[in-house]
Amino acid sequence: MNTVARYVSAVAIIACVYSSPAWPAGDHAKTLIDAPSNLAIANWKVGAADWGDKNGPDWSVELRTLHGGRQEGVQVIDVHNGVMKFTIVPTRGFAIWKANVGDLRLGWDSPVKEIIHPSFVRLNDNGGRGWVAGFGGLMVRGGLASFGNPVQDGDQQLTLHGRVDYIPASHVDVRYEAGPVPRLVFRGVVNDFQTFGPQLQLTSEISTVIGKPEIVFNDTVTNLSDVPQEIQLLYHTNFSTPLLGAGAEFVAPVKKVQPINAASAAGELVGWNRYSGPHAVGYAAQVFNMALYSDTSGMTKAMLKSPGGGRGVLMSFDTHGLPYMSLWKNEVTTKGGYVTGLEPGTGFPNTRPEERAAGRVPILKGGEVYRTHLSIAGLTSKSEVDQAAAAIQALASSPPVVDKTTTGP
Repeated sequence: MNTVARYVSAVAIIACVYSSPAWPAGDHAKTLIDAPSNLAIANWKVGAADWGDKNGPDWSVELRTLHGGRQEGVQVIDVHNGVMKFTIVPTRGFAIWKANVGDLRLGWDSPVKEIIHPSFVRLNDNGGRGWVAGFGGLMVRGGLASFGNPVQDGDQQLTLHGRVDYIPASHVDVRYEAGPVPRLVFRGVVNDFQTFGPQLQLTSEISTVIGKPEIVFNDTVTNLSDVPQEIQLLYHTNFSTPLLGAGAEFVAPVKKVQPINAASAAGELVGWNRYSGPHAVGYAAQVFNMALYSDTSGMTKAMLKSPGGGRGVLMSFDTHGLPYMSLWKNEVTTKGGYVTGLEPGTGFPNTRPEERAAGRVPILKGGEVYRTHLSIAGLTSKSEVDQAAAAIQALASSPPVVDKTTTGP
């Protein structure tokens, strides 16, 4: 169990999400989805001028309902903060589907082109790997009761990466905060509930400062039952070209790194953090699990640096809630799902029994809350990449320990 996780009352969290406080002068808010009120707005749009922001960059928020094929009925929120565009998907666990900073694309080319509605996905398919049938987003969560490979855990059949990515949000609102730093804040509530099973509630706050190329996540998971409950949470954050390619590099203040399995251990971990693909058919994906150094407040950083080092993406996160990091390298053919995943989490993507045995599965008492903090920032110049690399290097107090033993079977 992560003993440094911070807990608060579940009642306080619920009140925070569903109440309608008096906003400071200049602030505005709109509820878009609320299951208790039987409310779901189909389409809606607001811009800077509509909510009185006349001084900063022009921004906009648009809620759309998609139609046709397996995306029928999916709702998305398109956000433009003046320099960065990104899309939130309330229908799919309040995840992020894609983002752009100018011509810098954050995301990947999944073989799955539509944002698949949860009703078309059967998580138990393909030996419990049905999760991949709709996999295509920039940032998708694994959890809340489990993530990792499918397994029979006691009397529970756990599927790949859990259920949260295929649960529609029960509440969504958007708020514009005028100052002191103008920003847009989106809140979503996703209930991972089962009769005679978990009662875990994700309350996610996704925010962005107007005119800044960064998305910030402040999430809480609340155990709404009156008995202890295991939780697992993974931020499966995925990138491809133009950041991924031969010569790209994963940069982080690594304390210790291990391969997840024999395929990942092949090559003795030489060049484990560098990329050489795409590769022809026959390539085997690799996963490297690690712990990172952090600063005195618990914050750490990890970066994907493009070939040539002219652009990148920087992830910053609080190791109190996300103490572990996994790197997934899937350097297959360009049309086969060419992608790498930078994945902070509560543990590693082994099976839950393996993670439990290793002491990496937090337990929440009834009413307790688990908090996480994460940000994703686009880096559009070599100077920004170099600055991020220097900040990462400053966190690393010693060279990494390279342990060639696997963390999984």
